Amino acid sequence: MTLDLDKLENVVIRNGKLIARCPACEENGDDGTGDHLFIADEGDGPFGCVINEGPAGAEHRRRIWELVGMKAQPFAPRSRGQVCQRVGRPTVHAKHDPKPPPVFPVLVPPTFDALETIRELRSWQSTVGLELLSARGLLWDGDVFDNGVEWPAWIITDSARLNAQARTYDGAPWMGIGGKKAKTLPGSVASWPIGAPDIGDRPNVILCEGQPDFCAALLVAWFEDKAVVDNVAPVCIAGAGHSIHPGALRYFTGKRVRIVTHNDPGGQGQEAAAKWEMQLQNVLAAEVDQIDFGALDLTKRDGTPIKDLADYATLLDVEDSPDVELFAGWLDME
Repeated sequence: MTLDLDKLENVVIRNGKLIARCPACEENGDDGTGDHLFIADEGDGPFGCVINEGPAGAEHRRRIWELVGMKAQPFAPRSRGQVCQRVGRPTVHAKHDPKPPPVFPVLVPPTFDALETIRELRSWQSTVGLELLSARGLLWDGDVFDNGVEWPAWIITDSARLNAQARTYDGAPWMGIGGKKAKTLPGSVASWPIGAPDIGDRPNVILCEGQPDFCAALLVAWFEDKAVVDNVAPVCIAGAGHSIHPGALRYFTGKRVRIVTHNDPGGQGQEAAAKWEMQLQNVLAAEVDQIDFGALDLTKRDGTPIKDLADYATLLDVEDSPDVELFAGWLDME
């Protein structure tokens, strides 16, 4: 999500952030100092208002987007069944696998309304983590073919474009693949860990299983310690049955990796985490440990067991959050 910098007033770069007058505050007669709005990465990252931060500021950020957001490629989540009108397919050349390159739909950045749809679908209180994923180029909107038509979907992929996972905006299953909730897009290397090529210099990696956990990772990290969330990279393994693709293991060398272990029936989550931990130790990751939701024995607000990170994220509330913190102390470590 990008703001139109030409529409901003009092723009300066300060401590690695773009600072400007907040248009939503100005609309209400506030921000006389002209410095409430900030955009990370000198204008290329996620935006916010210093007076209206966190989950409580969601509506304020929505208004900022409405006033000065770049709307060259508008998107409104459509009802299931509406046929996509987009055409064209990008050509992607895979370097890590001899199979033909994947053919993905046209990917466009999700708008604030699209992120709100995902947030509501997952019962989270904030879009912050989704905004961070989008800013890093890891969360997209696209139309995915299934059962004879194309459906609007939220899609995760990374800069390698070797693997992409899609889910519908209304939470409905993909009927063309037997009613599964997540769809691996055609031509994908399913074992490719999405996000691994984009770890970069970040020292901390949250290794997740599945699209919802991947999308919850930065929200949880931000909520627990937003000062250091830029130092953490989420990475997604598409399912417990996959090993980490050998071509991606080098990205984890020297990193501190925390594996989020699902509380699955039959211990599938624990088996998968043990497999990934062994692979990472073999490539000399600096540190590898696990968060095991089976051992934490947490419950959602309705009393049902929490089985993964996406479930845990539903507990995050500025006024009533769980005592357990999954990443805060870990992120503080050097």
